Amino acid sequence: MHFDLEVDRRHTSSIKWAPQRNLTADEAAADPLPMWVADMDFPAPPPVVEALGKAVRDGIFGYTFRTKSYEEAVCGWQKKRFGWDAQPQWLVQVPSVVTALNLIVKTFSHPGDAVLVQPPVYAHFFTSIVENGRHVVEAPLQLDEGTRSYGFDAEAFEAAITPKTRLFFLCNPHNPTGNIWSKADLHRMGEICLRHNILVVSDEIHQDMILTPHRKHIPFAALGDEFAQNSIVCTAPSKTFNLAGLKCSNMFIVNEKRRKDVQSALARGGMSFVNMLGAVACEAAYRDGEPWLEELLAYIRENQRHFAAAVHQAIPALRVFETDALYLAWMDCRGLNMQGPELEKFMLTKARVWFDRGPRFGRQGQGFMRVNLACPRSRVQEAIERMKRAFVPKAPL
Repeated sequence: MHFDLEVDRRHTSSIKWAPQRNLTADEAAADPLPMWVADMDFPAPPPVVEALGKAVRDGIFGYTFRTKSYEEAVCGWQKKRFGWDAQPQWLVQVPSVVTALNLIVKTFSHPGDAVLVQPPVYAHFFTSIVENGRHVVEAPLQLDEGTRSYGFDAEAFEAAITPKTRLFFLCNPHNPTGNIWSKADLHRMGEICLRHNILVVSDEIHQDMILTPHRKHIPFAALGDEFAQNSIVCTAPSKTFNLAGLKCSNMFIVNEKRRKDVQSALARGGMSFVNMLGAVACEAAYRDGEPWLEELLAYIRENQRHFAAAVHQAIPALRVFETDALYLAWMDCRGLNMQGPELEKFMLTKARVWFDRGPRFGRQGQGFMRVNLACPRSRVQEAIERMKRAFVPKAPL
C-alpha cells in the first residue's frame, strides 16, 4: 500500500486544505501544514475506487434501494471485526453520523431538555445539542495527571444527570482521548442510563481505528438485549476508509418503535436516501477493505509512536498522550504557559502547523491540541521539524 505517497489536495475543494476559508489572513499567509479536521490524506482502498469506477462507467445515477448485499457487508463487518451479530432489520441508513445525532436529538427530546456528554469530546456533540435548543450536561472524564490518561468516574457521571436529561451521547472509542472503553465501564454507563430512563446514543465512527493489538472495541448494543433496546449505535465507513464526502452512514436501532420513529423523522426531513455512490463505496469497503485497513493501522501506529517520541525529545514542554485508538493525537501544551488564543496563533503563524484547538472539545480541552496523523510519514516529520524550529532555541555561533 502506498501510504507514503503524498497527494496534493490544495486544489481539490478539500476543507482541510483551504486556509482561506478557515483562517485569518495572517494565519493563512504563514502557510501552516494542515493536520486538523479528521479526514485522511490517503486515497481510499483500491477495491472501493474500483467499485466507484464501475458505478460511474455505468453512467446512471437514479433512485436506489438498500440491497441485500449491502446489508450483508455492513452487518458482516460488525460480526467479523467485533463479534457482534447485528441484524439487517436493525439497520437504518443516514447521510452522516452528525445528521444522525441531530435527528436523534429532535426525535427523542424536546426543547429545554438536556443531553449528557463526557468532555473533552467531539465538537459536534455540543453543536448538535445546543443548535437544537437543548442543554448540555457535562460529566467530564477524569484526567490523571500522573499517568496522563483519562478515566470514567461512575459517581460523577450519575451526579451530573438532571431530571430533564433524556439522552447520553457516548463517544466509543472516545474522540479525542483515544480511550477504548472496557466492558465494565460501558456496562456501568448503561446501567445508570437505564435507571434514569436515558437513551444511549453511541457514536462508533472510530470503531475500526484500534491501535493497541490486545484491546478490543465493544459495540454498546453488544452488551446484552437490555442495553441494545435502550441504545442507538451510529457507524460509518467514513473515518476508516476516508469516505466522508460520499455521505453514507448506518444506524443500528434494535428497538422497533424507536427505529420506526427515526425512519419517520428521516422521511419528514427528506433524508430517506443516502448517496448512491456512498452506498457503493460503503459496501465495497466493508466487503473487501480489511487487508488495506490492517496495513493502515500498522502505518498509523508507527506515525503515533514517531510523533510522540520526536516531540517529547525535542520539546519537553509538550506531552503527547498515549492512545489506544484513533489516528488523532491528543497533545498537552499547558507546559508552554500560553493562553488559548496565544497558543493557537503561535502554532499557526510561528510553528506553521495547523492542529485542532483543544477548546473545541469543551473547556476541559483548554491548553490542548488535537493532531491528525493520518498522513504520509514525511508530512508528520515536516510538522515535527516546523515545531522544533519554532520552539527549540538555536545554539549561539
